[in-house]
Parts: sequence; structure tokens; C-alpha cells
Amino acid sequence: MSIQFTILGLDRISASIGLALGRHSDQFERTGFDHMHATAMHAEKINAVDHVELNLLKSVKKADVILLALPLNLTKETLSSIAPVVQAGVVILDTSSAKQSVATWVRELIQVKCHYIGITPLVNGHYLNDLDGSILSAKPDLFENSLMAIAAPEETDAAALKLASDLSGLLGASPLFCDMAELDGFIVSTCLVPQLLSATLLTATLDQPGWTDAGKFAGAEYAAVSSGMAGSEDTASIREAVLLNKEIVLRNLDGLLTTLHAFRDVIQDDRAPQLGFRLDGARVGRQKWWQDRQKTRPIDQELQSAEMPKAGDFWKQQLGFLSGLSGRHSPKPDKKE
Repeated sequence: MSIQFTILGLDRISASIGLALGRHSDQFERTGFDHMHATAMHAEKINAVDHVELNLLKSVKKADVILLALPLNLTKETLSSIAPVVQAGVVILDTSSAKQSVATWVRELIQVKCHYIGITPLVNGHYLNDLDGSILSAKPDLFENSLMAIAAPEETDAAALKLASDLSGLLGASPLFCDMAELDGFIVSTCLVPQLLSATLLTATLDQPGWTDAGKFAGAEYAAVSSGMAGSEDTASIREAVLLNKEIVLRNLDGLLTTLHAFRDVIQDDRAPQLGFRLDGARVGRQKWWQDRQKTRPIDQELQSAEMPKAGDFWKQQLGFLSGLSGRHSPKPDKKE
């Protein structure tokens, strides 16, 4: 029996997951929904889904797994809308940048027994220069030889966690288990803060006198730093993610301001050796990070070094790795405990 897998929101990440699962058509029946009709039709055209459902409620009514890949500002409203029709036992996977908040919404809004798991598949290093976050950049190998971060409440059912870890293997990735707060922190520092830095640079330059002429000189360096605002993600979704992660964002910004002031001080005082030291350290650190992200990570090698989170014996004792989906549905209790 196939697992009924519904994707709500079809972007680069979710469509790439759909494409990867298409290589296991005997195990999955993929349904796609997107508020943009043209996007949904394109997903079906490239075989990221088996069929499109234009009615939100119908798309999830028989789903065993729901993948949330919607703009964050639409996620709570969508969960409220589908709550009356989702079936008991459904596994809700979430790719958002605010896992703790979405987990709370699921707990408050979904009245039947369900399982929330936050996932963040990491893009293969060879695709890092592709800034298009739309479905047009979806690829079946987008996550191969990489990692998939998995975070869930400690009480999450073992079968649901196992499904998530098995899913990472079907994507060609290895599972990386995180605490939800930890994963939100990673996303803030590596995604949201760069987007805010991009917005800051653009705000500080675009409206300045003389930009019409200065903009002609803006080249690769300016394009690279401002690229955080170049993707297809809705700014309303970025805004929501920043505010939902407010405390973590502010801590990151405080650290950046401290570092920026330190740079300013050495420049103001003409401390050339210290400035050179900081610039050299940044260049070397960036090169090391880039080289590491380009490396392939064979699944077996990753599994040998993977460690379960220390908090809670549940994780250590019950979660299996990459044993393959059986195609059987997990038991579905009648009501939420």
C-alpha cells in the first residue's frame, strides 16, 4: 500500500523532495497543492507530484504525510483550515524557519492525534550558487550526499521519527538530529541574518544621493552581499520568520554589531596589522567553509559518526536509521493523547 504524501506549497525544496520520491513510485502517491495554479501545474509537468489538487481540504483529507512548505505567514492559517479534515495519525513534516512556533500551532490547532516533525534538507554544496528558490530550480539530486536536519518534540512517536529518518535516505541524504530550538538557531544565523544583512546593505545604498551613478559600479561583491534578498521567498514570510525567532535574531544581531564596531575601531585608529589579521581570518575561514560544503558525504560514513541527541532516552532507544520504508501505514489512534 502506498503512502499518501501531500505537499502543501511547491517551491525548490518541496518540489525537489517530490522529484526524489518519484524514484520510489511503488511506495508513494504524491499529491501537490499550491496557491499559485501555474506553479502547481508545473509541478505535475516535471513529475514532482503524481497529481495536483486545487482544493486545499481535498488535498490533505486522505494524506498519511503532509509536507508543509508554505510561506510562513500563511502556515498558521492553513493549519487552521485543514484541521477539521486531516486524519488521525498523520505525520506533519515542516520545512519552515520557525520550527518551535509551527510545532505549537500544530499542537493547538490539530485536534486529532498527529505527529509533528521539523525537517531542513541541506542543499548539496555544488548547488550553493543557485539562488533561485522557486520550483524552476527543483532537482531530484538537490540533497544527495548532504544532510537532512530532523527536529521534533521529545514525545514524538517512534514510527513517525523513523519515517523522517528513512525519508532522508530516500533523498540521498543522511539524518542529522537536532533540538528544535537548536535548529531554529542554525536557520536564523545562516539564513535569516544574511537576509537581514542584505536588506540592510540595500536600504543603506539604494536611496542614497548618487546611487544612480554608483550603482553602475556595483559588481560581484555587491551582488554577493545583497543576494539574500534575491530569492523568490515572499518578504512577508521573511518578516514572519524574523519576528517568530525574535530573541535568537536579536542575539545574532548584537554579535554582528559588536564585530562591526570592532572593525570600525581598528580602521579609525589606523591599526593596519589588526585590520589585516581580521581580513585574513575571514578569508581563510570562508575558504575552509566553502571547501567543506563542497565535499560529498557518503551516507554510510555519516551514519557511523551520527549521534542521537543526549536529551531523552527515547531518541537513543527507539529511532532506527535508513531501514527502508515498508509501505505500511503506521497505526492511527482515534484521538490526540
